[in-house]
This record gives sequence, structure tokens and C-alpha cells, in this order.
Amino acid sequence: MSRLAAAGAIVIIASGAAGCAAAGSSAGKSTTAPATSAAPQTPLQAIQLAASTSRDVNSFTATMSLQGSAGTTSFNLAGTIREQIHPFLAEADYGTFTAGGQTIPGGMGEIISPKSLYMKLGVLSQALHMTKPWLEIPFSALSKAAGVNIGSLFSQLQTSNPLDQSQLFAGAESVRMAGTSVVEGVPVTEYTGTVSMVKAFAKLPASLRASFGQAMEKAGISSVRFSEWVDSQHEIRKVVVSESGSTINETITTTITSINQPVTIQTPPASQTATLPASVLGSL
Repeated sequence: MSRLAAAGAIVIIASGAAGCAAAGSSAGKSTTAPATSAAPQTPLQAIQLAASTSRDVNSFTATMSLQGSAGTTSFNLAGTIREQIHPFLAEADYGTFTAGGQTIPGGMGEIISPKSLYMKLGVLSQALHMTKPWLEIPFSALSKAAGVNIGSLFSQLQTSNPLDQSQLFAGAESVRMAGTSVVEGVPVTEYTGTVSMVKAFAKLPASLRASFGQAMEKAGISSVRFSEWVDSQHEIRKVVVSESGSTINETITTTITSINQPVTIQTPPASQTATLPASVLGSL
């Protein structure tokens, strides 16, 4: 059960990280735009323009991997994600999921709505003697356990700029061009940099600063290193984010596979869901 508790904690951490990675690593209007626009004058301008372009995104699909550690427990997630911004729904299917050196059979599935996180994690359902395939964790309960108003954060992400984490990079320091390559068949330019959380938050709407600030402060993260691959239409095609704090260290790699294409995501019906007991959530 101690290993199960650690894995469960990582699930919750990874859920938030996955959402932030998705929100911060997608941009653009289409996957087939011709490469005709002139490049910005400086690397920082390129990052800022990509952040501005991200406002046009309403849906995307991507592949994602997340590697890191929470405390003394290492974790590794890899799979696919899909997201629509209005109304907000996100779905992830992690075929690869290891925690504490153990492979979790069957991987893990997630669906995130504005009110709840749904998880399909066989080992957790079995340990809790639940027969339904999906576990529901209301954000109200998760916020209480984590000490961060997660429901408010997701609400703000839905009603304001849909890709707010990409706006954080607009406050980056020491941004430089690292070279050119091709991502998913699209020519791109790579930019790398570091962003201080204090300066990054200044780029966000006031309504979002408190939520992001609490989350980063709780994790002990003061700065973030990133690499972005941006095409000639100023659309972000890939991003790697590395965060190092007192309670968590992680590297998130997201590669965009489609932008603004229709996605269909449905939350599980009540007949297929069980609510995670408050006592279990509190212990995690």
C-alpha cells in the first residue's frame, strides 16, 4: 500500500503537469500552413510572437512524456493527449506508466473536465475494491487536499487565454536560437531559455497569478528551463520544459500532432465511475 500511495500521489501530480504541459506547448491555426512569414528579429521576439499566436488555438492533439521524481519516488509517463478549450475537456492515454521502478499494468487513462479529474488506473481500483473502471476526483476535494484552488485555475484557463503557460515564456531571460530541424514534417527553429517565476507571473492576468503562484511555491519551483520549436507561422510544434523544486523534479516533452482539428471527448457516465474516498485522497 505504501507503493500504491506513492503511485497515487504521482498520478495527481502528473495530472496537473500534463494539463500544464498541454496548455503551454500548443499553438497555431493549422498543421499545413505554408512557411512564408519572415522570422522575428530576435529569439525573444520569436517566443513572444509564438505566445501571442497561441491565442488562436481551440483544440489540439499531441504526444507527451513526463519523467521525474516526487520526493524519493521516480516516475515515467508517456502517451497521447487531446484537448479542446471551449468547452474545456482534456483526455490522456498513458500506455507507459512506471512509478518507483515498478511498471503499472495497463497504464493509465485520464479525462479532465472543469469540475473533476477522472482516472482509469487498474491497480488503484483493485486496491480500493472498486468494480467500476473510472475513479472520479472532484477538484473541490483535490483543492482541499493540495491547498491550491485547482478548480478556479481550470476555470480561468477556459475563460481567459487558453494557453496561459505559453504566455509565461514571454518573460524569459537569455533566450537564444539553438538551431533548425523538422518536427512532424514541419520545418522549425529551436529556441531555448530560462524563465523566472516572478517575472513570468507578471505576464499573466492578475486573476491567474495567485493560482499559478501557489502551485509553484508549494513545489519550490523558482525558475523553469525550456526549449520551444516554432515554425515560420509562429506556431509552437514542440516544447520541452524542465522544472526543479524542493518537492518535485520533472521534464515534460510535448510534440504537437494536430492543431484546431475536431476532437471528441466524453466524460465517463455515472454508471462507470466511483468517487475516490476523501480519506484516501487525504492520505495521498
